[in-house]
Amino acid sequence: MLTDKDVLTGLLFIAIGAFFAIGAQDYAMGTMRRMGPGYFPVVLGSLLVIIGTVLAIKSVVRRLPEPIDRLHIRPVLGLTAAILVFAALVERAGLVAACIACVVVAGIASSETRWREAALIAVGMAAFSALVFKALLGLPFRLWVF
Repeated sequence: MLTDKDVLTGLLFIAIGAFFAIGAQDYAMGTMRRMGPGYFPVVLGSLLVIIGTVLAIKSVVRRLPEPIDRLHIRPVLGLTAAILVFAALVERAGLVAACIACVVVAGIASSETRWREAALIAVGMAAFSALVFKALLGLPFRLWVF
């Protein structure tokens, strides 16, 4: 049972959802009209628990286990590094530089990366992020440090 991909995915969803739903219990829930800081993580965590439960039960009832493929470490490390690079750079170098660096580092995760397309995606993501988070939402991100 624990070698079935869907069962393990369901259990992972349940664990992550429960972690956030339980962790947000210290925050005020509020109401649907006036949501408190605990509302969003509790609702999303609970939905993730429900989805994980359905996925795991469906896989057990189906009784056709789908074995787990081998772990591809390059994508895991590349995407983790991209997230860490973004987190490290967003305040030090600005939103635009952090977005571009994030896409470039994420490109390392695949051997099939086309760097010309990655450059276009990086510029587009940086422009979109600046437009949405700075111009439209007015969040206090610095776009550039230079």
